[in-house]
Amino acid sequence: MSARKFSRIPSGPQRRYRPHEKAKVLRLADRVGVAKTVDRTGVSPWSVYRWLRDRELARSAGDPDGLRGLGRVQKPPRIQVPEAMQKQVLAVWRNNRGFGPSQIHNQLRRVGVRCDTKTVRKIIEAHGYTPPGMKPPRIKEDRRFEASRPLELVQMDVLQFHVHAQRLYLILALDDHSRFIVGWALLQRETMDDAIACLEEAIRRYGKPEAVLTDRGAVFHTWSGIGQFDRVLEAYGIDHLLSAPEHPKTLGKVEAVNKAIQKELIDRVEFRNYLDAKEQIGRWVDEFNHQRTHQGLGGILVPADRFYGRADRVLARIEEARAGNGRDPVPPELETKEADREVTLFQLRLVADIIEVWLFGRRIARLEGSEEVS
Repeated sequence: MSARKFSRIPSGPQRRYRPHEKAKVLRLADRVGVAKTVDRTGVSPWSVYRWLRDRELARSAGDPDGLRGLGRVQKPPRIQVPEAMQKQVLAVWRNNRGFGPSQIHNQLRRVGVRCDTKTVRKIIEAHGYTPPGMKPPRIKEDRRFEASRPLELVQMDVLQFHVHAQRLYLILALDDHSRFIVGWALLQRETMDDAIACLEEAIRRYGKPEAVLTDRGAVFHTWSGIGQFDRVLEAYGIDHLLSAPEHPKTLGKVEAVNKAIQKELIDRVEFRNYLDAKEQIGRWVDEFNHQRTHQGLGGILVPADRFYGRADRVLARIEEARAGNGRDPVPPELETKEADREVTLFQLRLVADIIEVWLFGRRIARLEGSEEVS
């Protein structure tokens, strides 16, 4: 390729190259070598070597063209699905519009058809399915989404911060409807296994969500194939929703909590060590759930009011107090503890097809079918 074709690519010490320009330079380097490419294009040899390295890393990570390493965001390749299987998936969905991908996957398994949840989601989304928790079609004004009930959707995200020289990772799992933090973990490393453990602890304590919304970070998402996080969600029958690339507003609720805990605790307190940070974050989470009023809940309710279904009672009590009927309202923190005791007195929880029996906040039995699991 002649130098004339590269005359439109200006160079300079502050030059920033677009992905398609990088790809054009590398195609030339593949044919004539780095030295001649530098002479013809004026691009720094260090830039060419760096781009070659980034392309190779992207290829080794499963991108055959290596374009993702050059900064280009591409849609994942479409999975080729037999037409007969597509018809079976669509038949189940059209007869049961309320079913999500996990339920359709299970219905197909019942009749001997194997089609993983990701593939089911791709098929029905191509025919108009809108996952719970995703924003409606964009219009001029900004529209907010909110799940209609507790545990319909849980948002998860990771916040990084330092305690002295040690980097820590805080994973938060937030109920979209109530803003109640159903799970959290403070980690000294960031791994997919730790994210799974955090979610499973939330399920053990509060029950299984219908869907989980995350970003495309390495602890939640695998770019090639199906990762362990997706496999665990599929085993529980939970739909995994991914936010759009470079679109943080999709996870706006949990991002707001990240900012709140950073402003109110992390930036104000000098933790002694990891254990001290874990203890103080635990107290902050408990106060956030049960005592701290939330602007997204009208500025008067706390997340626990919505999560435990007592928002109407709390609002009615506040209105009675305003009316001056002489009745002293129960302090919110006491109301919270009473309701928690009512909720955890006796519970049956379904976890991965196993029924768990809970009494006074302790699991006393696990049942699978008609047999008890030790």
